[in-house]
Amino acid sequence: MTYNILISGTTKGLGRALVEKYLGRPNTLVVATVRDPSTSEATSLQNLPKAEGSDLIVVKIEARSDTDALEAVNTISSKLAHLDLVIANSGFYTVPAAPQIAKIAPSDLLDHVNVNTAGTIRLFQATLPLLQKAKEPIFAYISSMAGSIALTGDLPFPTGIYGASKAAMNFLVRRIHQEHPELISVALHPGAVMTPGGTVVSKDLGMDNPDFAGFYTTLEKSIDGMVGKLDNASREETSGKFLSFDDERLEW
Repeated sequence: MTYNILISGTTKGLGRALVEKYLGRPNTLVVATVRDPSTSEATSLQNLPKAEGSDLIVVKIEARSDTDALEAVNTISSKLAHLDLVIANSGFYTVPAAPQIAKIAPSDLLDHVNVNTAGTIRLFQATLPLLQKAKEPIFAYISSMAGSIALTGDLPFPTGIYGASKAAMNFLVRRIHQEHPELISVALHPGAVMTPGGTVVSKDLGMDNPDFAGFYTTLEKSIDGMVGKLDNASREETSGKFLSFDDERLEW
């Protein structure tokens, strides 16, 4: 039987690596969402190696759109009967001109919330009917340690508005767990990974120096760790939890 997965934000970084990881497994259908299917990054997804019985569908979803996720689900509904796993990976981060809470622009905060929180809810609402048709469906949110309220102030860089948008969705992951006993709902911390986007952010934050070398993990370790957590996910032990790619315990 084919295992059906939808992953958002897949043209680069974590999203692309997740697509590649799952396509490497037999009998797996991956639905990869991209903002613009015509770009070279999007079309190159079809060149990723596929295990026997596995295939890829690329669909358009812009996280800020109120209609894209619904239209994408309508498109794939004719090709699959259910979704076993949805990984909400699309995210947005930019360093505000003034990161201190007393100085941030509300518009910058809303930009982050629109993608990292509302965009994830748009995806969840659109995919829920297909998830509910699966035997053991999982909805996974790629969160961040920056979204931990307990760790606020312990991170060595200004994550105020980004962290707030992640914390808001972490809360909603818990609500999904409570409201949908038919689902496994988890938030995942991928670690600090030096993807292309992560490299740009690190430079902007002044973290591209040897002092922070031990803070980062590799893309391979991050993906293997998160996929391992999803492979072993259960309603009893995992759902409603904030999990790290490694075995580090994270507080909400």
